[in-house]
Amino acid sequence: MTVKDTALFTLPIGDDGSLICTLPADRVYLLTFTSPPDNRLVTPLCQALLLALDIIELRHRPGVVVTTSGIQKFYSNGLDLEHAESTPGFWAESLYRLWRRVLV
Repeated sequence: MTVKDTALFTLPIGDDGSLICTLPADRVYLLTFTSPPDNRLVTPLCQALLLALDIIELRHRPGVVVTTSGIQKFYSNGLDLEHAESTPGFWAESLYRLWRRVLV
């Protein structure tokens, strides 16, 4: 981390993952997520991203958000369909809510 690359906050993702928000430049918020083994879209990852966006919006100056993976091989290996189908409320409360937030 450089002097400008200030860590703002860290959020847990499930039992063994994390989301770190840094400020690499003025008004640039970098969200680095690590949700082993391959950053699949599951409830804990979606909820951590939603919370991070809320924190940035409510506690920091307007700017841009950039996302990246802390896992070198994968940005995300996509939707975990088994999790999505077996988790009540996943579609509306996690995945679609995240998509809506990112698009708006």
